[in-house]
Amino acid sequence: MKRNFIASIEPGSAPHIEQIAENLRQKGCTINRILKLAGVISGSSSGKEKDLQELKVQGIRYIEEDHEVRALGGKD
Repeated sequence: MKRNFIASIEPGSAPHIEQIAENLRQKGCTINRILKLAGVISGSSSGKEKDLQELKVQGIRYIEEDHEVRALGGKD
């Protein structure tokens, strides 16, 4: 099952964030955004992995599922 994720990179890895994103692409991920100043990469997994931790490539500090947030009272 494909999962949306947010990955934060290790301190000091900002100069390598594009390469980290490329390493995720090589694992089958789709990258949606790369926020260089914040050190965050968002995207979706290939769906082949059992757990998002399998996507943790060198330079990633944390990776977790990105849950959609809806405004209170919003329509489904």
